[in-house]
Amino acid sequence: MDIKQKIIQRFNEEMGSSLKGLDNIKHFHECLQAEKDEIEKSLSMASSEAPSKVKAAVQNVEHVTVEFEKLQTSATEVYNNIQESIQENSENSEVQEVIDKIGQLDKCLSYLNFIKFIEDISDEIENSLLSADDESVITLYTNLSEISCQLQSSSCHHLVNYVRETLHFWHNLIKEKLSKEYNDVLKSLKWPFCGTNANTVITSLPETITRFKILTEYLLHLQLPDENIKPVVTSALLTDFASVCLPVTLLVRPLRQRFIYHFTGTKLTNRQDKPEWFFTQVLTWIKDHVQWVQKYVQPVADSIGFNHIDVKAEFMRALVQLAVEKLHSELAIAQHDDALFAHLVDEALGFERELRETLLYPSSQPATVFVLTQAHIFVKWINMEKKYATEKMDAILNSNTAWEILSGPDVNDMKETECANAFLTLLTTISDRYKHLPQPGHRLQFLELQLELIDDWRVRLLQLLHEDCIDPLASLMPCILNTLHYVANVLDEWGVTVHFLQLHFFKKQFEAVECATDEGKDVTEHIGEIEGTVFDEAVALLRRLEKELVNEISDSVALDVKAKSRPYRTDKWFAMQSAKEVASLSVTPSGCPMFQELGTRLHILHEALTLPLFHQAWKQLAFQFDQFLLEEVVLVNHFNTGGAEQLQYDIFRNLFPLFGLYISKPESFFPLIKEACVLLNILIGSAILLLDALNTSDEDTAKEILADVGVHKMSPDVAIKIIQSRTDVIYE
Repeated sequence: MDIKQKIIQRFNEEMGSSLKGLDNIKHFHECLQAEKDEIEKSLSMASSEAPSKVKAAVQNVEHVTVEFEKLQTSATEVYNNIQESIQENSENSEVQEVIDKIGQLDKCLSYLNFIKFIEDISDEIENSLLSADDESVITLYTNLSEISCQLQSSSCHHLVNYVRETLHFWHNLIKEKLSKEYNDVLKSLKWPFCGTNANTVITSLPETITRFKILTEYLLHLQLPDENIKPVVTSALLTDFASVCLPVTLLVRPLRQRFIYHFTGTKLTNRQDKPEWFFTQVLTWIKDHVQWVQKYVQPVADSIGFNHIDVKAEFMRALVQLAVEKLHSELAIAQHDDALFAHLVDEALGFERELRETLLYPSSQPATVFVLTQAHIFVKWINMEKKYATEKMDAILNSNTAWEILSGPDVNDMKETECANAFLTLLTTISDRYKHLPQPGHRLQFLELQLELIDDWRVRLLQLLHEDCIDPLASLMPCILNTLHYVANVLDEWGVTVHFLQLHFFKKQFEAVECATDEGKDVTEHIGEIEGTVFDEAVALLRRLEKELVNEISDSVALDVKAKSRPYRTDKWFAMQSAKEVASLSVTPSGCPMFQELGTRLHILHEALTLPLFHQAWKQLAFQFDQFLLEEVVLVNHFNTGGAEQLQYDIFRNLFPLFGLYISKPESFFPLIKEACVLLNILIGSAILLLDALNTSDEDTAKEILADVGVHKMSPDVAIKIIQSRTDVIYE
């Protein structure tokens, strides 16, 4: 757009299209004039300020130029320095390569020197062997062994293997030489002490013993380090048998040869039906030699710092290993014959027990139970235990003397029967057979077998009771009751022993784990405070049966006594003579059969039952008889003064003395009939006043009134009936 168009547009904007807009022309002229003045003024200022701004710009350019030249100079210097450094680094890398080569050569030299050192030791060992300098040989060998141990962590695998192979080479060579000398010395000492040497008096020369000790020391030093020993295991069962030291190996070797000779192949001593022969042989060898080994070998080991070696335990372990190997081979055949298997297990357990308890073989060392706890053998074993235990239990119960009381100092108190003794012996035998098993799970399986046998035995006793339906006192019931009581008491005592407390703890732990696994919760949530014993449930069932039988016997005696009581119950109590009318009171004739029957039955009970059971029985009988006399004699009859006196005489002078033979205060167990006698024999005036007071008082007051006259157990209603049964009391 040109200037002309801009001016026209400006005029149109200011004036508009209306003629009235011409009035604004004056204002428009003033605005244009003001703009013109402003432009002129700005042009005037620009002409005066321009030289100073140009000068400043020139100065800035000159300053930048100077700085640029300085930076260019610095860059040149840095570039030159970099070039020099690159040249120096190139020279350093060449030097480093030379140094690395020197280091490698030095390592090779050290490697070769080390090999030379090993070869020098080997040469010295060889020279010492040729000159028969055993002490130097052992010293050099010990040094070589220490070097081998120190090299185990080295990354020079070929060097490690070289030293190890060298060590093994000299070990075998030295061992062969020393073993020959050791065997010669042992022959001089008449070792082993068996066969023709068994009864020989050992009078070894001091120099022989000295040489034996020196060779023992050398052999101990000759022992290979643990990391260099490669165990030779012919069976998985023998992995628990750690290798023994060289002296023990050589001491056991002639015994092993004898064992193999006698108990393998077709020798007459190798019989499957006589496993006790090889077990006894091993035990005999241990007994005959272990003290000598401990006396002459252990001090040598202790003197050279080999205190960690228990020579006695190692010697026993080496011989036990012979029995374990033989047992393992025999079980493979005997497991198909129940008789042979049972006999073999019996002998193996007897061997284990003799080792642990008599010879004090450490519990941490393996023995025959490791063989018996193999899965297939253990299942067979526990099934055989159950089979033979059941057969034994049948034989016990069917014995003609099963219920005879054993003689002994406590026969009058415990009345232990042959059946109870034999059954507990059976359980004890089972406990003895499995208590040396190392795994709690195996022991718990045997415990379950014992609990099952106890329950089966209880059921068998119930069956015997059902077969015998005659008079309880004349049947087997008292004997069975005594047996139950005795067995329950013994089981209570067993439950708090260490053996069964441990089993109870393990059982609760296993149950807690099973519950936690089933519910998917933490085991600790199911493990609370462990209480009780493993026999609690079994004893509870025995006690319940015991209580039922005591009640049955008591009921039977009570019925027999009540059967003799009819004349006494129907006697003329209302027409009897008083004490003043007779010379002296005596037992009521009609009551003699009843009291005689009661006395006889109490005596039979006392003779038949053990004291705790007898106490339960007579207390139950006293309770029933107290109720019976009150309900069937007092409450159904009327009493004159003579009848009341006669009843009191019968109770206090006949009934109480019958029970007084067995307890000190029998009257305390007959509160009802005793209080009835009190009410029947109080003075007539007191009786009338008491009756009136009871009829007009509430229950609590009536009880207080009765207490004042010595009546505490009887209810007011019954007391009123008793007073009203007196013929001398008239009531409306």
